[in-house]
This record gives sequence, structure tokens and C-alpha cells, in this order.
Amino acid sequence: MAPVVITLVSDGTRCLLARQSFFPKGMYSALAGFCDIGESLEETVRREVAEEVGLEVERLHYSASQHWPFPNSSLMIACHATVKPGQTEIQLNLRELEAASWFSHNEVAIALRRNNPYTQQQNRAFPFWLPPKFAIAHQLIKEWVEKPTRSTLPV
Repeated sequence: MAPVVITLVSDGTRCLLARQSFFPKGMYSALAGFCDIGESLEETVRREVAEEVGLEVERLHYSASQHWPFPNSSLMIACHATVKPGQTEIQLNLRELEAASWFSHNEVAIALRRNNPYTQQQNRAFPFWLPPKFAIAHQLIKEWVEKPTRSTLPV
């Protein structure tokens, strides 16, 4: 089983969601990446956020974990991260991601309430949709919407 961090990044008022080219059209999610050998979870979060979107993590909060059987059995370790104030310019790594953007609390809250988002996305009813409820990324996003500011530990 391979450990993977999945991290929802926030600047305090918005959250950063991204998409990989193989995601279904319109789906955005939290950032994720495999832990390297000898690397702590905190180091992995800092490295993955820096590699994928060029941001520096200031604070980190563990949320939960989930076994994910696809493609080769991973342990998903979910975290919330806050970037340093004033350092929110995304530098997208196109080898890792297709797109990344900041989304407001209201935009994300509306996306969470949508029914059958994949079908509606195909009909262009709204600009983006989120992972399904069984995915830990959905849980991270829901936690952020329900409590957008939280007490966290410095990384």
C-alpha cells in the first residue's frame, strides 16, 4: 500500500482546486501526491503543493485517511493546508496538472449541493463539479465549507 497525501489548500477565504487531464470533464479536486521514501507527511504536503502550484504552505492540519484501491491500493492521508498570506499566485506545473484555480466559499458550497453533477456538467449547467461523496477529497472540501477557518499547526 502506497501512502498518498491529499491536501486542500486555502488562503483563509478561498480554497485551491485543481484538475488533472484524466479527470472527467469539469471535475476539480484537492491536490494529491505520493510520499517519497523517508519523507514525512508534512514534507510531502509542502513538496507536492510547491511542485504542483508553486505555493508555500504555512500551516497544516490532518483530517482523516481512506484506503483507495485504484489503481494499485493507496492509503489517502487527507490534510488541510494554509498558504502564507499574500503568496497566492498559482504557478501551474503543466506536467502535473491541467488547471488550478482559487474558488470562493460560496462557489464551493454551491458545487457541494448539486445533484448529479456529471450529467449537468455535460449540459454545461455550471462551470465545475467536485469528487463524489465516497472520496476523501469530497470530505476535505465539505469540512472546509463547514468550517473555512481552523486552528492549525505550523509546518
